[in-house]
Amino acid sequence: MKNRADEIRKKYGDLSKKGSVNEKGPLIVRDENEKNHPLFNRHALLMQIMFSIILFLIVGIIFKNHGEQTAKAQNFIKHIYEEEFHFAAAKDWYENQFGKPLALLPKDKLQNSPNSEKVSEVYAVPADGKVYETFTTNGKGIIIETGKNESVETAKEGYIVFAGKKEDLGFTVIIQHSDEQESWYGDLKEIDKSIKLYNYVDSGTRLGKVSENDGGKTGKFYFAIKKDKSFIDPSKVIDID
Repeated sequence: MKNRADEIRKKYGDLSKKGSVNEKGPLIVRDENEKNHPLFNRHALLMQIMFSIILFLIVGIIFKNHGEQTAKAQNFIKHIYEEEFHFAAAKDWYENQFGKPLALLPKDKLQNSPNSEKVSEVYAVPADGKVYETFTTNGKGIIIETGKNESVETAKEGYIVFAGKKEDLGFTVIIQHSDEQESWYGDLKEIDKSIKLYNYVDSGTRLGKVSENDGGKTGKFYFAIKKDKSFIDPSKVIDID
């Protein structure tokens, strides 16, 4: 009888190390990765909430008071909020740190295979055509002449940070990439209804149609690449005739 009691104690001792026993269900084993994940750490979550509240109160006090020092702080805060948030770069950083994408990302990205998570460093041609106006002439981008009613596609995957009309460019879509560069697609005849602000798009996603060139026999669109707040010559990163 003593040996039997020792066996039972040993059995339940081993179980207590792995998890807990549910009288109405199977053994519950705790996932150490889930337990240590920052999103499930109660102490870290409370600290983040408290820090957010304190930061909110500090910002409120700064904007309530008027003075030379608070004016500098106000200008600094305004500058931060006016800067464009780098969604693609933040996504890559999170995945490198924690191994899993944010829960707020689109479901289709969560279901992609590990191979698809590798970011392409090469720009594809948005539409077949030839350079109609060079970067030297334009100063910011190039004008590409195409066939009539051609589709314009994303040259590289990223997040849509602008989709609408811009002065001198007409219908325009701006894609932000994980390396913090941007690709601009302007002078479009129309933008597809599926193109929504802050959506993630893969390389080769249709953005819209080219506008008509003079005479209406051919099409054209504007293409530019912005890096570190300056525009660079797209012909240096993509192969266009």
